[in-house]
Amino acid sequence: MVKRQRLKEFNVVIGEIGISFIFDQGFFDNKIKHIKNEFISQNKAEVRLNIHFGNIPENGKRKKIFDTESNWCLYYQDGKYILQDRPFESTLPPGRLVILNPGFKSGDIYFINDEFHQNFRFDPLDYPLDQVLMIMLLSRNKGAMFHACGVDDSNCGYLFLGNSTHGKSTMAKLWSENHSRVLNDDRIIVREKAGELWMYGTPWHGEFKEVSTKGLPIRKIFFLRHGRKNSVVSKERAGAVSMLLTRCFPPLWDKQGMDYTLGLCHRIVSKIPCYELSFVPGRQVLNFVRDI
Repeated sequence: MVKRQRLKEFNVVIGEIGISFIFDQGFFDNKIKHIKNEFISQNKAEVRLNIHFGNIPENGKRKKIFDTESNWCLYYQDGKYILQDRPFESTLPPGRLVILNPGFKSGDIYFINDEFHQNFRFDPLDYPLDQVLMIMLLSRNKGAMFHACGVDDSNCGYLFLGNSTHGKSTMAKLWSENHSRVLNDDRIIVREKAGELWMYGTPWHGEFKEVSTKGLPIRKIFFLRHGRKNSVVSKERAGAVSMLLTRCFPPLWDKQGMDYTLGLCHRIVSKIPCYELSFVPGRQVLNFVRDI
């Protein structure tokens, strides 16, 4: 039994969602990885997760509801969601497992303690515990995460959406060189706040490593593509919703979460101008975007 005074609480905040990791002091001192200071918080967290280092709970009568067939799978049992990583070598046991209680306000994270995992260092924001967990939390009427680059240009928020190779990191580099703040070049959280749509940086960047916890209202949305010249086409509501959905991280395993995500996308395009932006990588595109 771990003595209460030896428990240590480590809090992070992403998209104004606070998550607390609670574990034994000795485990923290020996195993914790460095986390970017911007995301560490002293405030009380709304989600509390207890960390266990030892044995992974046995499978039991879980119902598998989603499987990437590569690196993680999701189960459901007795009202709880169970997120488990999948080892790349079938001879290895799962290295970690997350159990979320109903309502997603609390849960447990288990790390295996065997010869293979003895020297690993714990990162509470490491894949898949990070992004999949955040997708699940957001799906409970909190927001959604998108493949996007978020830029704060003198308190004017531009959201550039795109899949791989569409130019998000290129756009991040161009704006940063212009002394604008880049929230993230690859993963952006969008939430509703006081009747507006806000975007927030996350720790999970792409090629461009600059990140920020800052949030600000979105003023324009651009769906990126490379082109021979800088040009823009306004996207009407149905087309814009479709393009948002193909550039987000939807909770495909959860009807309630999918209904919320679809509704959020409709609200986004009803409030914010959306454009398809073909661009040439160069500083000229910055003023082009500003002038739209």
